[in-house]
Amino acid sequence: MLGVSRGKIVSIITVLMIALIGVYLKRDLALTGDVFRNKLPPMMVERLEFARRINGMEWHIKAENAESDGETVRASSIDIKAADIDASRSADVYAARGAFDLVSDKMWLYNIAGIVYLSGGSIDIAASRADYDMSDDVWFFSEGISASDGKIHVTGRVGKIESSGVVTLGKGVHASWQLE
Repeated sequence: MLGVSRGKIVSIITVLMIALIGVYLKRDLALTGDVFRNKLPPMMVERLEFARRINGMEWHIKAENAESDGETVRASSIDIKAADIDASRSADVYAARGAFDLVSDKMWLYNIAGIVYLSGGSIDIAASRADYDMSDDVWFFSEGISASDGKIHVTGRVGKIESSGVVTLGKGVHASWQLE
């Protein structure tokens, strides 16, 4: 045969195969730029924890389980701590479950209990559902909200909390208070 030994042919083929595999691996593992373009690959994560700055507030979010389908992350047993950068306002919120839309920057929480801390005290909040629009920095409660500071207790079938601190309740508002 052409003066090339069988061992040299096997060596050349092996080197070519390794080079070809290397080219494919380099292409597949090159993670330059925004690979997912605001989408996560489908995945499931346990004990998720992350921090993010949104509208001048530091958010620390923990979830027992989370799964992504690309644009939406669904989570369960969610603990949220949010605080102003200057620490004038903060909140500790628990939700049994929720979802985060990575494209529209919206969040939906279900079965919520939390405490909002203000410079003058704190307010306990409970709601069946809360929708948060990060672009408007507004919380909307479409299935009712209950708030209490220990002396005054208010409920509404719908409610809205704006970043300025304005709270709007509607559709059957009930208030009770305790005189000292």
